[in-house]
Amino acid sequence: MELITIIGAGPGISYAVAQKFGKEGFKIALISRTEEKLKQQQNDLKSEGIEAVYAVADVANPESLYKALQQILDSVGHASMILYNAAGVSVKDVLEQDWETIKSNLDISVGGYFNLMKRVLPFCLKNNSGKLFATGGGFAMQGDPQWTSLSIGKAALRNLVQAYQKRAEGTNVHIAQLTVCGFVNPNDEKYSPKAIAEQYWKLFNQKPGEFESEIIY
Repeated sequence: MELITIIGAGPGISYAVAQKFGKEGFKIALISRTEEKLKQQQNDLKSEGIEAVYAVADVANPESLYKALQQILDSVGHASMILYNAAGVSVKDVLEQDWETIKSNLDISVGGYFNLMKRVLPFCLKNNSGKLFATGGGFAMQGDPQWTSLSIGKAALRNLVQAYQKRAEGTNVHIAQLTVCGFVNPNDEKYSPKAIAEQYWKLFNQKPGEFESEIIY
């Protein structure tokens, strides 16, 4: 049974991705900070007939993230796909925001992805395979005075994804981002978590030669 790993697991997009891939026969590995919530997600997926494991990690801490990745590797093996879905958010007027908060949010939105790729991309390049995806956002293209920390984080993440894509050019390693240009809402036909999960399923099934680097959605 193939495995997918979701970093930044929680309700919304990540849970919908777990449901979609789980129903397609994949095993799911979940990583986030709060074990109680991870256990609940694991149980919820189990009730739907989906096998899931989890590991606790603070993605802003490289050692914590690496320990969780190793735990999953030791228990269920290598993932066919890793989705980086973690983001640091602070909704506050830009004139009242402080830089320390923005920096700590960047450690989540960008730093965790940077450290993830430093760990897994060399292995993927060596084996000439792997699907490494990230959830971007429309704020990457246009800053917002209330969502400044997320805007900066998504802009930096988008740039970093592009850098790794260029590093992997000419290989069968598929690095891509799904840039979600709307507010996720279960009642929105386009921006419901389930609709967004279908875009990841589309990316996952692309073959070498047809890889999309970014879906602006």
